[in-house]
Amino acid sequence: MSKLSAVCVAVVFMALGMWVLTGCDSAEGVDGVGVSPAAVTLGGSATNATTAVVFTAQVKDALALPLEWSVSSPALGIIISHSGSNATYKANAATGENIVTVRDQYGNEGSAVVTQE
Repeated sequence: MSKLSAVCVAVVFMALGMWVLTGCDSAEGVDGVGVSPAAVTLGGSATNATTAVVFTAQVKDALALPLEWSVSSPALGIIISHSGSNATYKANAATGENIVTVRDQYGNEGSAVVTQE
């Protein structure tokens, strides 16, 4: 194979690789992730008996799965399960404010507030 042929083959493979990569998901245009409900208050006997709340992550287009869910204070409650765009938060019998945060694979984030009275 001549040098010119080898260069042409290399250019074709580079162009093909760039074409494939441009078809992958990107985070362009995503300005954060919404979480529904955005705020929840758990009070009275609901906090004394452990309570669970389901949160849903949302964006205008498609979510960049997988999602990572976390809480600011595990002493108040934890994420006990998550699947797709949903996560279940389980409150402990404690009072305070906990922030539930979701992050997609590109680092876009959203959060919700759980107030436990």
